[in-house]
Amino acid sequence: MKISVFILLIIVISCEKKTKSDSLLKDKNDTSVQIKPNVSKNLFSSSSWFKHYQEGNPDFKREKFSLEETAPIQYQETSVVVLNEKGFKEIYKPFLIFNESKSKYIDLDSYHWFPNSDGNASFEADQQIVLVDYFKKEAQQIAYFGPSYTIEDAYWKGDSIAVLLGNSYEKVPFIFEYNFPENTFKYFKYSDTLQFTIPYSEVRLKNKGINLN
Repeated sequence: MKISVFILLIIVISCEKKTKSDSLLKDKNDTSVQIKPNVSKNLFSSSSWFKHYQEGNPDFKREKFSLEETAPIQYQETSVVVLNEKGFKEIYKPFLIFNESKSKYIDLDSYHWFPNSDGNASFEADQQIVLVDYFKKEAQQIAYFGPSYTIEDAYWKGDSIAVLLGNSYEKVPFIFEYNFPENTFKYFKYSDTLQFTIPYSEVRLKNKGINLN
């Protein structure tokens, strides 16, 4: 499967979670894919994700990402519990990614992994990406990925734009930029594969004291 065309992973899998991501990728010759120039230079901000992969890949540059498609955000229901609501597990609190005003946050983790009996992280096959309005106590799924793709980190540009930083089983990184006021997201694809031993998703957990099995 080609990561260059998995934009349907967001649109279709959000509506039908049980369908695996690898069966939903569009053919690379699909004319509906809009190939556009490189990613914005400020997209990465000062991302630890970017720095981690650049250490082993000196040619890992923002200029090698290109915009593949722009599409509407597909909001879906979620069972993820909101911060400070009954049932929220405090172990996830350090991983919540807040916007500038602390009014909203992105939750990458509470659907994706859970602490087992020895305190280490055990993983679900799939990952749900959730947007939470903290003051309204409302949570909505904005993306859903099968086991071949992982959102490894995220950050906000101000209050209204969230950037998701991902990697694939084939070691091809990708980026989604969500503009909530415009109700659109952009999908960026890297033009090459990366060389690394430890994925950033593991580094992120270990940096916050979570051990892996």
